[in-house]
Amino acid sequence: MRGHRSTRLPRVVASGLAALATAITAHPRDARALDFEVQSDTAAQAYQVASPWGDTILDRRRLMQTLSLGVYNLQGDHVPGRADFAVVLRVRLDADFGINGHLGDADRGGETSYLTEAGPGVRFVPGLQQAPVDLMYAYVEGRNLLNGWLGFRAGRQYVVDSLGWWSFDGALARVTTPYFVQAELYGGLEQRGGLPLSTSRYERPGVWRGNHAGFGTAGDQPSVTDFPSYQYTQPAPAFGVSLESNGPSWIHGRLSYRRVYNTGTSVTQQFPDPTGGYRTAKGLRVSQDRLGYALDLNKSDLGAIKGGVTYDFYNQIVGSYYGGVEAYLGKRATVGADIDYFVPTFDADSIFNWFTKSPITTATARVWVAPTQRLDLSAYGGVRIWMADGDPETFGTEQCRASGLCSGDQEIDPSNSKTFTRDPDNREISTTIDALANVSGRYRFGTGEVGLRGMMQAGARGHTGGADLSGEKRFDGGRYRVGGRVSVYDWNDPLRPDRGATSFGYVLGAGVRPVQQADLRIEWEHDMNRLVGQRFRIVALLNLRLGG
Repeated sequence: MRGHRSTRLPRVVASGLAALATAITAHPRDARALDFEVQSDTAAQAYQVASPWGDTILDRRRLMQTLSLGVYNLQGDHVPGRADFAVVLRVRLDADFGINGHLGDADRGGETSYLTEAGPGVRFVPGLQQAPVDLMYAYVEGRNLLNGWLGFRAGRQYVVDSLGWWSFDGALARVTTPYFVQAELYGGLEQRGGLPLSTSRYERPGVWRGNHAGFGTAGDQPSVTDFPSYQYTQPAPAFGVSLESNGPSWIHGRLSYRRVYNTGTSVTQQFPDPTGGYRTAKGLRVSQDRLGYALDLNKSDLGAIKGGVTYDFYNQIVGSYYGGVEAYLGKRATVGADIDYFVPTFDADSIFNWFTKSPITTATARVWVAPTQRLDLSAYGGVRIWMADGDPETFGTEQCRASGLCSGDQEIDPSNSKTFTRDPDNREISTTIDALANVSGRYRFGTGEVGLRGMMQAGARGHTGGADLSGEKRFDGGRYRVGGRVSVYDWNDPLRPDRGATSFGYVLGAGVRPVQQADLRIEWEHDMNRLVGQRFRIVALLNLRLGG
């Protein structure tokens, strides 16, 4: 590998984690009867990725390391129904040492460094880090306070509900009543990329934000106007509230509301105005403002019904809804049906709010059967409906013709283009339907299992489909294991017929569990098709867990 720099956890993070781990493991059980848990997961990968045009090959040398620590029963011996306290944290290092690896000597390191011999900013990607550290969660929790009425969390934490996965730094208070109702109120700062020990995965999509450290006006520094789409990361105040059922186990409902604000400065245009300046937006403004509800009914001897809906107040639309029903036909068969409706929505600062947004609806039916204790089979099929304003086959051509851009000898008339675009007769909703299918089966025997899986999605815009056969064999009571997978997939896109291909691949793997607390696995993957030729990947996984 070329152009790689050694990367370590920041010293303060590494030192803190080491000290905490030492403190916990040195005294696993003192007079206060503390319980602790330490878990480490490591995944290393080496592979290559070809661009869709095949002229650029990116080397990937990825290392993902997570370390979680938990200390429970801080109050002493655990007594059911009495107050108890815990401290937990989990940190993730998601490094890619293949970054910069494909660059030549002139622009060595150019993806993460602004200045290279080839020139300033030739390959520079703002915000790209070779080894970002993400504090996934870290909070102190108290439960069953005030005779079970009150609970709390303080620190970085997750909220999971009908509005999706979300993370914030702050505090949450939970009130549990004896009347089958539980309420939560939380507030703080949304976790955002560019802030210390943070990731952007929990933000609303549509805005590219990050840390602007190192930006300036000097010739050897990137400037904000060089990358106007790269917005400043600023603290994002947020709050939310929810009401949740807390009664019979067969019913669960949760009503959730969340609002997040943007602060600071946002550049609002991609190119400078005639004076060379850029317009900006400042001050406190809405990032997201949404309401959601989810309900699950489940009777183990009958079946289940589930449903949910979200509403986006900023866009004033139903952002999504879903529903499903399933019947348990004895202990060896289940049948069901599901529907899912989704409209893309974005952060209120995003330019994508200006464009038309059309829904995607998926409807499927499914069945699962287990003829014997060793064999189980499943299948589902259905349709996915894509909607758009106007007919995608003719809209672009007709708009081009109306504007006069399709012929060099015609004078451009912007008014005609606007008339065509805004005419409701030209924007009737059109639909495109894809067929979906998936089948799978698994057979388990005493020391292993084999499985077969196939999938297909096909419609007027192309198709993808294939199947894979997998198996695993265990030895010495599961201490050792070997496995493999063989797959064949085919895809085609009528808009890019040169990108269609049939791909063949196989995976060979082996694992060992030397002790109960450790699990090691390594895999070799080889894929081949006419687009990328021969591609290889090596994956190594190491999981460690210690408790006491």
